[in-house]
Amino acid sequence: MRNRVILGSAEFLSVNDIFLSYESSDRPVAHVFADTLEARGWSVWWDREIPLGKNFDEVIEHELTSARCVIVLWSKQSVRSRWVRTEASAAAERECLVPVAIDDTPIPLEFRQIQAAMLPGWNGDTSDPEFLRLTDAIEGLLKAAPVKPVTSPPPSLPALTRMRTKSGETR
Repeated sequence: MRNRVILGSAEFLSVNDIFLSYESSDRPVAHVFADTLEARGWSVWWDREIPLGKNFDEVIEHELTSARCVIVLWSKQSVRSRWVRTEASAAAERECLVPVAIDDTPIPLEFRQIQAAMLPGWNGDTSDPEFLRLTDAIEGLLKAAPVKPVTSPPPSLPALTRMRTKSGETR
């Protein structure tokens, strides 16, 4: 069971093993990843878990900065998302980013120096050799010393709230 954390006037559940970043149009794929990783015993946070009545930017920032591993699902849609890029930047700064390519779109230049799992078209097969490499990388991060603390706030997370609608789509 996760602990409750009070941040400002908001209460959050924390700390998760994995924060899952993705673009809203990739939600079905993100769901498969979240379910599969949770079945392995890891706690996974993704934006389907924002408590009703809470400011999603505050919740996301808290979960992003407290997760021990951040998986970013890179796709044709997510490479164009400022929100996903911001989350990836924050994770890279903390050295807890694990990029995953879910289609053949090139990963943004800023993140190409970090080895990515190549899982285009992955359907949840837990015996896939590349998925096993991904789980090994996650395990390595989770067993390592605690991730670096945030030294500066993620770039403009509150400013990006104007870009996301109530349904979670970006504008």
